[in-house]
Amino acid sequence: MTGATMPGGKAIPAEPHPAVSLRLGGDIVRQFEHWPDQDAAAEEIATHIKKFWEPRMRHELMAHVRLGDTAMPRLLAMAAAHLVDGDYDHVEAQAPSGG
Repeated sequence: MTGATMPGGKAIPAEPHPAVSLRLGGDIVRQFEHWPDQDAAAEEIATHIKKFWEPRMRHELMAHVRLGDTAMPRLLAMAAAHLVDGDYDHVEAQAPSGG
C-alpha cells in the first residue's frame, strides 16, 4: 500500500497508523459527538486541546487542517477552527471545562 507520490514519481509509503493527533482527536470526538449542539461540542473539544495538548500536538493537528486531511472527523475539524497555532490562553486553561 502506498500513499502520496513525490516529484519524479517516487511513492511515499502510507502511514500504517493515523497520526497521533488524529487518533487522540478522534477519541475526544467520540466523547462529544452525541451532543445535539455540535458547535458547543466543537468548542469543548477545542478547549480540551488548548488545555491538555502540548504545542507539538496542536501544531500537528493544525498541519492536518492546512493540508485538508479528509480522514479527519468533521467535529475535530470544527474544533480546530477555534485554534490558532501558538495560541494559548492561560486564563482559559485554568477554568474548569467539561473536556
